[in-house]
Amino acid sequence: MGVSPLDTARSDFTSNLSLHAPATHGMLRIDCEYEDDLITSAKPILGSMHRGAEKLFESRDYRQVIALANRHEWLSAYSGEVGVAQLIETALGMEVPEAAQWFRTLLLEFNRVTSHLAFLAGFPWQDQQLTENLRKSRELWVNHYRVYTGSRMHPMLTRIGGLTHAPTAEWLQEVQHLCFDTAQIILETNWLGLVAEYESVGVLTKAQAIEGAISGPVARASGYAIDLRETTLGLKYSELESFAVALQTSGDVSARILQLVDEITISLAMISELNEPCTFHFADEVNVLLPKVVRVPEGSYEHSIETPLGIASWFLVSRNDKMPYRLKLRPASLHTVLALANVLPGSNRKDFDAVVASMPFITGDADR
Repeated sequence: MGVSPLDTARSDFTSNLSLHAPATHGMLRIDCEYEDDLITSAKPILGSMHRGAEKLFESRDYRQVIALANRHEWLSAYSGEVGVAQLIETALGMEVPEAAQWFRTLLLEFNRVTSHLAFLAGFPWQDQQLTENLRKSRELWVNHYRVYTGSRMHPMLTRIGGLTHAPTAEWLQEVQHLCFDTAQIILETNWLGLVAEYESVGVLTKAQAIEGAISGPVARASGYAIDLRETTLGLKYSELESFAVALQTSGDVSARILQLVDEITISLAMISELNEPCTFHFADEVNVLLPKVVRVPEGSYEHSIETPLGIASWFLVSRNDKMPYRLKLRPASLHTVLALANVLPGSNRKDFDAVVASMPFITGDADR
């Protein structure tokens, strides 16, 4: 992250952030101006990783699009699969089996835990033992994920109309142990003490969050209570007693870290609650029979999903072909990256890494 050190006229420097910060999964240039050690302006410069994803969507059939949709917010690739599958299912008027709705909800929260743990572990903590504990905990979750999906990152579990297959009862039982182990780390850590030095650093106000169309944990850390899970269809959040929208108000670095911690705690509770209905349904049908060629009726369709990093929105234009005529993605990370222009000015140069690391985004998601 940074700009070329060869450009001597600009006095540029490169920041690698913390060793395991997810924001380092790609290059992002931020044009900053300083006065002494105070950042006076910041401008994110996108484009270095642009991959033409939307044109790739439009040259694949609807089944193949799912394989591309999970390669953007890649720490929670499953949410990309579900988002585009729900878009197509809605356009087709398709009802997803009850069992698949329960499993999808469980796996979305599973991914929320793994994603948030990655960002917590990537924060520049002074306590290296905490970093190691968070990384080891996440590794256990990811390895268990691989047991079910066969992949650490790109599960390809989703099918239009459901899932490829259900997890086993034994797999679901082990998830309970993972919840307990991670909850111990969360509960035994003095988060308030660890983030106290970052109070009033890198502030994003509620008004700025709303104006910048920010969503996800960054918005909620600024007091903006936006969460699509409250109203989503085709998933089981409305039936969970443990579902809640966590909210911070100060919008600074400390609030964003505490927001991630609170959301992990709630997700662990939801996963534990989901375990029983998922175990009850694990032998039920989880997909529907599709025709050889899937065609979406001519028209325009929109769908949004709450990913761990915020709202990802899909817009489809169909001409009743087996491939989308137009398929556009508004990624969750884009507006978070753009918000760096608001949160970095006024911060000390030494706090640059902490401010950026507290803004959960994936560069490839923003620069699709």
